[in-house]
Amino acid sequence: MNVDHVKAQLEIILNTPFRSSHIPLQDWPRQTEARNKRSRIGELVDWVEKGSMLYFRLNVDGSQVHALAATNALITDSERKLVVLAIDTLRNSDRTLARSVNSDDEQQASSIRDWIEEQLRDSTLLGSEPPEPLSSISALYAKKIPMLLYCDYANNNNANYHELKKLLDTFFDVDVLLIPLIDKEWLILGPESLITTDREEEQLEEESIEDALASLCSGLHTMMSSEWVGDYHVSSYYPMIPAQTLPSVVKKLREAINIGRLQRDGQYIHLPWQLYLDQLLAPIPLADRLTFIEQIFKRVDPFMDTETTQTLESFFELDCNVSETAKKLFIHRNTLLYRLDKFKQETGLDVRSFNQAIHVKLALQLYKVTKRK
Repeated sequence: MNVDHVKAQLEIILNTPFRSSHIPLQDWPRQTEARNKRSRIGELVDWVEKGSMLYFRLNVDGSQVHALAATNALITDSERKLVVLAIDTLRNSDRTLARSVNSDDEQQASSIRDWIEEQLRDSTLLGSEPPEPLSSISALYAKKIPMLLYCDYANNNNANYHELKKLLDTFFDVDVLLIPLIDKEWLILGPESLITTDREEEQLEEESIEDALASLCSGLHTMMSSEWVGDYHVSSYYPMIPAQTLPSVVKKLREAINIGRLQRDGQYIHLPWQLYLDQLLAPIPLADRLTFIEQIFKRVDPFMDTETTQTLESFFELDCNVSETAKKLFIHRNTLLYRLDKFKQETGLDVRSFNQAIHVKLALQLYKVTKRK
């Protein structure tokens, strides 16, 4: 059930504010008698009054009841019945929709997930062909664009397979293969036409393919953030044949998202080819990181303020170009030069020198990883 949609509809109809709430399942009363043909003894009641608030049951989320709450004084008896009826209608509509969607799709997706996870658990299996039950799935033998979506939902309002599949098919305007992986992870396999429309594959240079994939991920992230509340991280990889390389590609995408979430605050698109340096630095032992940081900054903690860190990261990101960095930071060129000179005076490091810039870049990367861990 789309809780935000239910809430918005009720607020419009009743002109009364509602809020989402969770109540422990053991605290929610049950029917002591059958009030009508629809209810049964022992079932959860549709609504409950607690203090000045009314709570209307939406669904059971684990050990809690997900409910919509409104001020008791603002809801009349007839409006209570209307709210229960509206929620019940939407709940039945969701059940009908779920039944109308081909359940074989979800079973097939689960089988593909089991194959992927089995190969990732045993590296000796990587590269082996899909098992016999999956060999008849034609989508695994056609070129696909893999995308990994990590969903950190707000309020534990997790999307189910059918809701997300419908949303993605509408967004991409094609039928995509959706595979639920471990908790919060969804693998999306889309047709190559998502990035090659109106152009022959041979005309796509490697750089333009990467740009197209980055744009695709950016659009997916924007759509998910607008449709569902929460934090979403996206990664993608070059078009490939799933039956040949899908498990190893999933491994690359997971590593990209894990490293990106750890080392790149405020960024939500994590592409493997943009994280080569991060991946190289990640396995370095803690003691070696601290030694390198101390050698560069003459202390383990460089004590740099946010402004200095942001200035240096932007400077490195733009290939140490002073003019472009000043534009990005919305400061005068002389202001940027003053900041770089100040950093040189405090540390003895001139980031306009190629060799020293490399050392500072590496030390900053190692410091961020060490600090967050």
